Amino acid sequence: MKKIGTFLVSAVFITGTIFGGAKGAEGLGNVYASSTDAQVVTHVNEEGSSKKTVYYFATPKLVVTGRDIKGGDVKAGDEFEMVLHLKNESTSTKLRNISIKLSSDENQITTTSGSDSIYIESMDKEENCDVTVKMKAREDLEQKNYTVNVEYNYEDNSKKTFDGTASVTVPVIQEARLGISEVKLTKTELSVDGKTSLSFKLNNMGMDTLRNVTVDFAGDTIQEISYYAGTIESGASSTVDMTITPDKVGIDDIDIKVSFEDASGNVSTYKDSVALVVNEAEDEVAAVDEAQAVSPAVLGGGAVIVIALIALIAGIVKRVSQKKYE
Repeated sequence: MKKIGTFLVSAVFITGTIFGGAKGAEGLGNVYASSTDAQVVTHVNEEGSSKKTVYYFATPKLVVTGRDIKGGDVKAGDEFEMVLHLKNESTSTKLRNISIKLSSDENQITTTSGSDSIYIESMDKEENCDVTVKMKAREDLEQKNYTVNVEYNYEDNSKKTFDGTASVTVPVIQEARLGISEVKLTKTELSVDGKTSLSFKLNNMGMDTLRNVTVDFAGDTIQEISYYAGTIESGASSTVDMTITPDKVGIDDIDIKVSFEDASGNVSTYKDSVALVVNEAEDEVAAVDEAQAVSPAVLGGGAVIVIALIALIAGIVKRVSQKKYE
């Protein structure tokens, strides 16, 4: 719990003695060191002389000793719960009718209950008190620390009023948002000895600047490569144009992985892919086709020879048969 400090001037309980003529006792109520008045009590001794005692009371002190945020990080646009830690540091005075108001510049961080005020009936001397407030960070806030102002007033036993101010900080983070658009692959099908170009845009769609943006390309059929895009401001884009060289035949995706850092150094990744078909090299395909192909001219000549042989054999067989029956 972070100590924030004391915001009212304090004073110790002080007594002073004044000697003078005989007078009746008079009370002025609680008077504090910051006041020009005091509570005076007159005592008369047996000799007739008087002794006046002046009482100054310690100034009641309400302080904000710290704050906690439930759930960890506060994202811009999200609701969250903040716990304020309060303490009555007075050793002698009970505080009553405590009113606390929360505010921030340009309503950067506001309460969600419809009221920005908190009421506490009383706090005993030296008592600690925790107050939980539901709040919301504005959606368009940049990633940084924001100040919530705390104004408070209260009364003592005599209904004397006091006020003070404090402040607490709320760190707001922006969720990094990156997207890819206009993906173009000049050749979706090519031979293993060929090349193709892959281009697209990296778009920063969040309120935070993206840093150390790096793109990695991988796949079973291509050579792995990387591209460093650097920094992309909020709302800006960066164009990526890479030459893809295949090294294996097959049908597979080109995996695109984009890694980047936010303002706090947290690393995030974005993934996408595009299909690619890699065929055999053209000269290898031609050689296989030539080896397996049969010439139509050769096929035609062979057929004529076979037919002629069949006809010759058939003629011989016929003449032999005729001579046999003559």
